[in-house]
Amino acid sequence: MTVATVASVSSAPVADSVAHRLQLLPHGLRIDGLPELRNRLLPRLLAALLQAHEQGLARVDSPCSRAELRERIAGMAELHRTQVWRALALLDDGPLAALIEASARSSGPFWLNAPLLARCQVEIDGEPAAGEALARWLGQQRPVRAPAAAPLLPLAYAEALARADYLLDRGELYPARLALQQAAPHVPEGDDAAAAALGLRRARIARRLGDWAALQDELRELGQALNHGRLPRLERRQLRARVAILAAWHWYGSLGQAAPALDKLDEVEPEALASDSTLRCDHGNLRGIVLRELALARGDAALATQSLASLGDALRAASLAGLPDALQVCAANLSNTLGQLVEAGLLPAAGPGIEDALRWLLLSDALCARWQLGRSSLLNTIFLLRLAALGRLDFAALQRLASAQGLPLPAVSFNELAAQRWASCRARHSQIPADQRCAFLLLWARHALDEGDAFTATDLVRQARLQARKLRDEDARRRYLDEAETLMPRTRRA
Repeated sequence: MTVATVASVSSAPVADSVAHRLQLLPHGLRIDGLPELRNRLLPRLLAALLQAHEQGLARVDSPCSRAELRERIAGMAELHRTQVWRALALLDDGPLAALIEASARSSGPFWLNAPLLARCQVEIDGEPAAGEALARWLGQQRPVRAPAAAPLLPLAYAEALARADYLLDRGELYPARLALQQAAPHVPEGDDAAAAALGLRRARIARRLGDWAALQDELRELGQALNHGRLPRLERRQLRARVAILAAWHWYGSLGQAAPALDKLDEVEPEALASDSTLRCDHGNLRGIVLRELALARGDAALATQSLASLGDALRAASLAGLPDALQVCAANLSNTLGQLVEAGLLPAAGPGIEDALRWLLLSDALCARWQLGRSSLLNTIFLLRLAALGRLDFAALQRLASAQGLPLPAVSFNELAAQRWASCRARHSQIPADQRCAFLLLWARHALDEGDAFTATDLVRQARLQARKLRDEDARRRYLDEAETLMPRTRRA
């Protein structure tokens, strides 16, 4: 009768490190010489997990699905949920109850408890178990090796995905969504990574449109891909990090909860950030925004400093990695954050001020023009109009500041600049979230009043009222309507 014993490699002497001895028997499992646990599936299930663990899988960050384990066990047509549950339940009353862990005991995915496994000894017929020995025990003719290179992506899928990325970079959100719809039928069957790539882009579009219900749906599907999809370890780690960042956006953007969003961001592994500059930019950018909101809510100067540090790290990563889209986003958010923190008095007097904020914003504007980015976004203009009002700068002073940086603005007044920006994205107004339109129209109206154009200001306030009524957020709707009320009496007197 063949007997297999489970072990792990340790730098310490075996006699000192071994705490448990497992014997895999043809009809069951024996632990530390205790009576045999009679079950044909349990030893094979454990052997399959050991083999996967040896190949870098069956770990908490790269668990194995039920289907993957079945493929490793020769002669096993299917792993029924009830069979798996009964097999694992046999371990409950023994010292190795925590050795095999799972998201759900009956359906997985499954992984091995690494610290506990390190204290176990492995042998097959008195020999160390590894590689081909485990394969023979599982009935395989040869060891299960790392999968071969993935097949070539279909041309239609690759083309539609590239078109969607191009449109996304330029703020063409609805055309990008259409391109992703055209790519969906061409996803290779069983290619979970290719399917997740579409899901991530759809989630990004939903986030930028403020379509939080769609973002929730995409996050749910991406979570299922993480739990049940067949993804390589590194791809799973990257996907988990991106899903966490998108979930943090949902907490912050949809629910207005900064603290839970920060907790979600803290779930991202440092190793994932270290290996992906784009991911590091997205993480640092949102972390800086969330910390800013917490600093403003609590009046906490320390959090304000952390906010600027996070945005600075994101901007550094984008700049050094040569990512113009990420760089312009980080520069704009750094500028807006500086302005809000200065207004709240949370930065030292000798620290950066409104002019520094405007310089970063002008850099973001220049990048957008140079690379044709964010053409349907009004955020940079909103930040510019807000900072100019906060710093009490007239357009001539702003133009001097811009010209000193070699980035002159193509207008002669705030009113003209805002009109240019509004006209440039006229064809894509439906892609701009309603709250963004409200903020822009009211800021434009305020500057139009300051420049003596009461007629334009009156029309802009009227448009802002119409946009505010489209908002689902009651607090935001009331805030914008109240701001419109404060402007209308000034227009009547004019």
